[in-house]
Amino acid sequence: MIKIAIDLGSSTTKIYRADSGNGIALAEPSCVAVSGIERAVKAVGKDAKKLVGKTAEFTQIIFPVHEGEIVDGKLAAEMLKEFLSRVGVQPHLLKRVQTVFAVPCGASTALLEDYALLAEECGLRKVLFVEAPYLSALGSDLVLSESNPVFTMDIGGGMTNIAVLSLGGIIAGLSMNLGGHNMDANIIDKMARQNGLNIGDLTAERIKNEIGSLSDKARASTVAQGSSVQTYYPASIAVQSAEITDCIRVYVDKILEYAGMVLNQLPAEVAAAVHKNGLCLSGGVAKIDGVAEYISRKLGMDVHVTEEPQFAVVMGAGMIARDQRLYNTFAKKQENA
Repeated sequence: MIKIAIDLGSSTTKIYRADSGNGIALAEPSCVAVSGIERAVKAVGKDAKKLVGKTAEFTQIIFPVHEGEIVDGKLAAEMLKEFLSRVGVQPHLLKRVQTVFAVPCGASTALLEDYALLAEECGLRKVLFVEAPYLSALGSDLVLSESNPVFTMDIGGGMTNIAVLSLGGIIAGLSMNLGGHNMDANIIDKMARQNGLNIGDLTAERIKNEIGSLSDKARASTVAQGSSVQTYYPASIAVQSAEITDCIRVYVDKILEYAGMVLNQLPAEVAAAVHKNGLCLSGGVAKIDGVAEYISRKLGMDVHVTEEPQFAVVMGAGMIARDQRLYNTFAKKQENA
C-alpha cells in the first residue's frame, strides 16, 4: 500500500510519502503555465512560477487553487497528477494509494465535493479528508486527547485556519481568506504609492520573507527592483523593514479579530485551559520575524511555533497516513460527519 498525504495550498502544494520513509517528498508552488486558447500546459510548479511576470502574450500563469477553493478543476487535476508523478506515484500505481487530504476548517459540503472530484479525477480512490487544525496540531507535536483542548492558528498564503479542538472534535473554529498573499499585495501597493516603484508578485513576496518584521528592533533592508511609476524605466530602491511593517500588521490584526471570535465561543473551563496551554502557531507567515511575539502580546498568552511551521499541516497529515490507529480514528469522524 502506498500512503501519501496532500496539503493543496493556494501558494504551495506539499506531498508527504508515509510508506517509503521519505517524509515530505514535494513542496512546489501551486501554479500552472498555459499557452493559447487551448490552454496547453507548458510548465507546472516551480517551473511555472519562474515565469510569473515574464510570460509572452499568449502564455498565462494560473493558480488553480485560490483562498482554499478549487477555482479551476481541470488545471488543478493536471497540476496534482504531475506532482504525484514527481513523488513516484505513477498512474498504474494509483489503485494502491491511500491518501490523507487536508481541507479548510469547517469546509462546506460543496467544497468537500470539489476536493472529492479532484481526487477522483487524479485517480485517487481511497481518500480521507481531515480539517487543517487537526493536522497543524499533530504536525506541531501536540498531543490530542479528549480532555485537553488545544488552540491552533495556521496562517498560509491564501487562507488562515483557527480552531480550539480536542480529539473529540473542533470546539470552535473557522477558516478565512486571509494570509501571506494579502501582505504581498499590500507591499506592491505601498511601493507604487509611496516609493514610485512598480514591483511584481515575486519581488513583493521576497521582500516580505527577507525583511518583513513586526519587531520594533528590526533594522533589515533589501533592494527592490522594478520600474518607475512615472517613466516606466527600470529602477530600484532600498527598502527598510519599518517601511513594510504596516503591510503585515494590518492583516495579522484582522486575523486576531477572528481569533477573538473563536475564543469568545468557548465554555469557561475550555477558555481557562486554552489560556494556560497557549497558542500553537503554524503556516508560512509564522516564520516572519516578530509575528509570534506580536500575537502573544495581543492575545495575552504564550505562543509556540514549531521548527518548520510551513510544513505543520502536511506533517500532521503524514502522521495520520502512517499511523493506522490514528487513521481509523479520523476515518470514523469522516463517516459520522
